[in-house]
Amino acid sequence: MSDPKQNKNGTQSIDRAFDILDAIARCSPSGISLKQICDSTQIAKPTVHRILGTMLERGIVERQPDLKYHVGRELTLLGLSSELRRFRELASPELSRLSEAVGDAVFLSVRSGLDTVCADRRIGSYPIQVLSIEIGSRRPLGISANSVAMLSCVFPAQADEVLAQNEERLRTYGVPMATLKTRVREARRRGYTVLPRAITQGTSAIAFPIKDVLGRPVAALSTIAISSRQRAPRADELVDLLGQSAEQISNAITLGRSKSDGA
Repeated sequence: MSDPKQNKNGTQSIDRAFDILDAIARCSPSGISLKQICDSTQIAKPTVHRILGTMLERGIVERQPDLKYHVGRELTLLGLSSELRRFRELASPELSRLSEAVGDAVFLSVRSGLDTVCADRRIGSYPIQVLSIEIGSRRPLGISANSVAMLSCVFPAQADEVLAQNEERLRTYGVPMATLKTRVREARRRGYTVLPRAITQGTSAIAFPIKDVLGRPVAALSTIAISSRQRAPRADELVDLLGQSAEQISNAITLGRSKSDGA
């Protein structure tokens, strides 16, 4: 018979490993120090050091010359076999078409726990591009245009719970919680998000949720540009273009899964 105490310790080690990975991923691409990981996870330094040692050996994390830890190449390669890879393939043609049409950078984000993760992006042809989000970068749900679009599609109580859980992290962006809740309510009313003042000063963002066949938000699509690029009447044109692309991607996901189920 298995030892319950041993099983519990094994589960705890797995939980701690994932907590450490989350802390590293949230600081991508700049990296995170050992002390910062300990502070973020509240795990004792010897335990963090031991778990990181195993992850380094397996290539799950990497340590740079500045002694900061980053997500490792092996973890990235494992991710290529996930459903996200297929999702990016389905969305890719529409992302390219949209970027060409608007001339500005467009971003595709997915939800990961209490975060949004940039799954893909395209750079437009306009001379000034806002590239504040890199592929793989994470932000707490509630601050970016894409995350507001996703939260607007869940029940209000669920959205409020997510914001409450992220409150400490969201506070670092200097946006009052009342403002964040208002943004979600406005996005719910409109069906999309408009942020005249995005995270990066002097920029604006528009985002649409991407839904599955049951109407659940599985991702979001946005364009971010210098504010002068998203003023009326051009803003109305951008809303139409993003709405059409979000619908096309939603349809591609539904069709892709239907084919997979029928195979």
